Amino acid sequence: MMKNIFLVLVILISSNSLKSQELMNVSGESVSLEEFVSTLMKNNNDKEITKEYLDNYVDMFVNYKLKVLQAKELGLDKEESFISELEVYRKQLAKPYLQAKEFKEVLILEAYNRMKFDVNASHILFRLDEKSNPSDTLEKYNLAVKVKQDIENLSITFEDAVSKYSDENYNNGNLGWFTVFDMVYPFETSVYITEVGEISEIVRTQYGYHIVRKNASRPASGEVKVSHIMFKFSKGITDEEKTKIKLKADEVYNKLQSGEDFADLADRFSEDRSTAVKGGDLPWFGLNKMAKEFENASFSIEKIGDFTAPFITEYGWHIVILNDRKVVGTLIEETEQIKRRIDKGARNLLTELALLKKLKNDYSFTENKYISSRKNSVKKSINLEKLIKGSLTKEDLLTVSIDSRELFTIDGIAYSQADFKEFILEYQDVDVDFDKMYSRFVDFSCLIYKESKLEEEEPEYKRLLNEFRDGILLFDLTSEMVWKKSMEDTLGLKNYFENNSDKYWWEQRVEANIYTCANQKIALKLKRQLWKKSKGFITVEEIMEDINKNSPLNLQYTASKYGNGDNKFVDQVNWKKGNYELSTESESVIVVEILSVLDKQAKELKDTRGKVISDYQNYLEENWLSELRLKYPVTIDTKVLHSIIK
Repeated sequence: MMKNIFLVLVILISSNSLKSQELMNVSGESVSLEEFVSTLMKNNNDKEITKEYLDNYVDMFVNYKLKVLQAKELGLDKEESFISELEVYRKQLAKPYLQAKEFKEVLILEAYNRMKFDVNASHILFRLDEKSNPSDTLEKYNLAVKVKQDIENLSITFEDAVSKYSDENYNNGNLGWFTVFDMVYPFETSVYITEVGEISEIVRTQYGYHIVRKNASRPASGEVKVSHIMFKFSKGITDEEKTKIKLKADEVYNKLQSGEDFADLADRFSEDRSTAVKGGDLPWFGLNKMAKEFENASFSIEKIGDFTAPFITEYGWHIVILNDRKVVGTLIEETEQIKRRIDKGARNLLTELALLKKLKNDYSFTENKYISSRKNSVKKSINLEKLIKGSLTKEDLLTVSIDSRELFTIDGIAYSQADFKEFILEYQDVDVDFDKMYSRFVDFSCLIYKESKLEEEEPEYKRLLNEFRDGILLFDLTSEMVWKKSMEDTLGLKNYFENNSDKYWWEQRVEANIYTCANQKIALKLKRQLWKKSKGFITVEEIMEDINKNSPLNLQYTASKYGNGDNKFVDQVNWKKGNYELSTESESVIVVEILSVLDKQAKELKDTRGKVISDYQNYLEENWLSELRLKYPVTIDTKVLHSIIK
């Protein structure tokens, strides 16, 4: 039923005729059926759509439109606080639209195809800082070229080249097995596009230049789910002590071989207490997420339910059991995970670069034919020393003539030298050279222009932004008209309470003390003392002091007024003055002392202030909406409304 209804709604929304079909008119403002249906679908929550449901929903929709209308008439959308808050949401909503969607799909497919294989590689690193000067960069690059040629000419082995030239020769340059997202993107790409046994082209990363040899490739190991029993090493442990701990691990291993339960043994003996209470259970993990020895042991287990012999890591001795294993899923199954990884990593920058290329084409980006001289004139007018230090000030710009000659155009709009200088002033950064600053200015201008066109070019973005815009206005206006008023108008609240006092009553209650006795013996002693209390011979305080003289945990009590449902122990006894004993599941005993029975009575404002404030807010909003309905005429075409479910 619901699927059919929603199918109809989807068809309706997709119909261009609905965009011009008027559902209602709110104070001269036409509201289309399409807008209403879009909102309805978003907020329906799978409820059956009937005429009654539509009538109720359209009423709420009208209230929303009236509030927004008044907020705009009051100028709330012009206030600085509103504009700044909306700008935050605008930036957040714009992010997905400032990426090249088609290119991102290419990256997703590329990552998925790589995800299906693990690779093993070695490298020679010629380390460079990202901010190295050009001469150092060229020197390292030329060295990398020479070493690569020597390896290819068999003048030196790869291993000897690692030893002689690499700035990182741990494990003779071997990085072991890894998969997609484990390495920086350029390095990962160089490995995956290189054939097994071959040497890559020289690749530049944030760490410097690399020569990579692809050693092997295999189907992806996927992820494993394991539990472990751990015997920890203390700091500065000796080899002798490690051997002694191994004896404990061997003993537990023997118990496992005898058929004892792994989870039970983990709970009893594992020194990783954070996992021991869960039977040693660990989260899913893949390559390069655990210590290498732990990873190798876990992935070497072939059958679910099998376990390893004790093995050692830098953290201690471990025994691991395989609970489950999963391989790479389908593209559909893996897409969301891949998207998240792309958004968090360097690949996301590539989507922006691809978008910039597209934008320059779409918006006819054109540099002035005199661009070099015009860039140089700006460069000459800037204190470069201050720019490099990031200390350029407005005064530094004012000391030179502002030249408005064109640098480039985007969609026919000119961007001048003066615009560039403004950008430099606002976005100067330490160690950013002038040419990079210009490139950033071009990119920034393209993205900002695209952002300015989003409402025009992206209907979904426009709809979402309007929702946020109206939501902020509604919050601000409702806060002023209802919430603040209900909290600050003490006289109005008092008058509302007095005029509606018949709504606020205490039902029948009891005044009672609830005693928690450590055991039956304490309970018997308490009941004897309570008899004395009923005769006026002793007070509650004196009872507590007497019974708790040996232990403060012998007797505890609470005193309050209780209505039906307020306390399970009070609910179990007769509401008559006296003492009642109740057993509990533990050794302790509950004794309820009914002091008095209170008849139904009117509440004072202080007794129910929270409820009264809530009711007063509803009252204020109802009156406010009535005033809006009188102020702003509303007409609704019910035939158009009910056509939704035909």
